[in-house]
Amino acid sequence: MTGFVFFGLAWAGWIYSTFIMEKTNPYRFPIAAYLLVTIILSVFKIRFLGLDISLAALFLLFISFLTFIKLPFWKLLYCTIGIFIVSSATAVFYLISLYDPVWIFIDQQILLSFLGACLAVLLFKEYKARVFSAIIGLIQGDILYAIILKNFSIDFPIGSFAFLDGLALTCVFITIWSGFEYLQTTFEHKNFQQKKEKQL
Repeated sequence: MTGFVFFGLAWAGWIYSTFIMEKTNPYRFPIAAYLLVTIILSVFKIRFLGLDISLAALFLLFISFLTFIKLPFWKLLYCTIGIFIVSSATAVFYLISLYDPVWIFIDQQILLSFLGACLAVLLFKEYKARVFSAIIGLIQGDILYAIILKNFSIDFPIGSFAFLDGLALTCVFITIWSGFEYLQTTFEHKNFQQKKEKQL
């Protein structure tokens, strides 16, 4: 069922941030609010310049842009280039799956999620930057693909439930990878401290 993954993960994230996450955590309220608004807006869409666009996709795009707006110029430039790479890769992936679908050996959105997560992990070091750059890149890639198809009089909905499923999986992949990195860093730090104590 299209949208099942998105709704399942979004509600799970909302429940965790609302009822389980520590109340002193500064990210608790923003995460819960963003997830709830995204869930509500996911059933609505608007038509702009001949394109059907999900309000949830527009909301996520707006929130993600806000996270980068206060960055220093050079860091912002680097993030812009990184996001452009993710966007271009997304559009190219869609075109390949359209013209030569034999290469798509498993579900398209799973492959796209894996691609977006890998690029975000390779291009960005911070977890927050990885998640929001992937969101911007994938949505912009979806928009670019829709514009290309529009030139051939083909309608392609931007931010469909299938896309939101893939976007949710991308965030999960990034979270898992970043979690492994955190555990590895913590483990190495503890080993270093133990060796240092033994030397003393």
